[in-house]
Amino acid sequence: MKENFKKGICAIMGSNGYLGKHLSGYLSKMGYQVYNYDIQQSSELNNYNQIDIRKIDQFDKLPSEISCIFHMSGITGTHKGFSDYREFIETNEIGLLNLLTYIKNTNPNIRVIFPSSRLVYRGFDRPLKEEDEKDAKTIYAVNKLASELLLKIYNLRFGIPFYIFRICIPYGNCYEDNYSFGTIGAFLEMAKNRQNIVLFGDGSNKRTFTFINDVCFQIFSIIETAGAENEIYNIAGETFTLEDVAKLIAARFKVSVDKTDWNKEDLIIESGHTYFDSVKISNLVTRPVKTKLTDWVNSL
Repeated sequence: MKENFKKGICAIMGSNGYLGKHLSGYLSKMGYQVYNYDIQQSSELNNYNQIDIRKIDQFDKLPSEISCIFHMSGITGTHKGFSDYREFIETNEIGLLNLLTYIKNTNPNIRVIFPSSRLVYRGFDRPLKEEDEKDAKTIYAVNKLASELLLKIYNLRFGIPFYIFRICIPYGNCYEDNYSFGTIGAFLEMAKNRQNIVLFGDGSNKRTFTFINDVCFQIFSIIETAGAENEIYNIAGETFTLEDVAKLIAARFKVSVDKTDWNKEDLIIESGHTYFDSVKISNLVTRPVKTKLTDWVNSL
């Protein structure tokens, strides 16, 4: 499988996004031929074409010799999903169904790589295994769970191979100086502007943090492992409380951490502890975590 993958042509859907762009760069450095696709008209990436995954005929733009597709397209959000539910469903679920239908009708051997989320889990203060209880609290989380099931049933019915990677908190940016993604991005934006970091609640909730290049490394290590397909994997990383990370960044930029109460709407959808048991991926990947969060923050 590893040799076949290296000889293949890969497509990345959602290549202008945070994860898609880093995967595109990772693949290119490894010598793969990468075709990049997203909904925007243009991109700084090579081999780029505009595509709207909500329209099934758009997939005809893909080269016929593609061997795997990284489906990174999608829209994220918490409260926004309740007002824009149609857009969330059309992009995050119908878009995937359009891709799977295209593969079914052209070449069912094309492998699909899909990023899922920590938000599919019911939060517990223990490392969460892939089979642990699920509890989606947002439209986005429901989209992720539905997409996981869609990949499974299309594999069952049509033999389309898949890999699902649940990602907790990625951090780092190899392409932009102004880092502005997710939890780490929010903390850094406040700290770099010499503002105290605002932490909701007591900050005791735990998360798994993984450097973005380590995310890419783990994904490709699994994909190049024979017999690893048609499985779900928790991405490995380091576990910290949110307060630990806030204090780490605050100390680096010489600001403080201020705690404030949750508002009612945010507290309802707060997931609680969501940190990963990554034994499944660690058994297949040697040294999956290469970058330490403390070292990365101190290098900023």
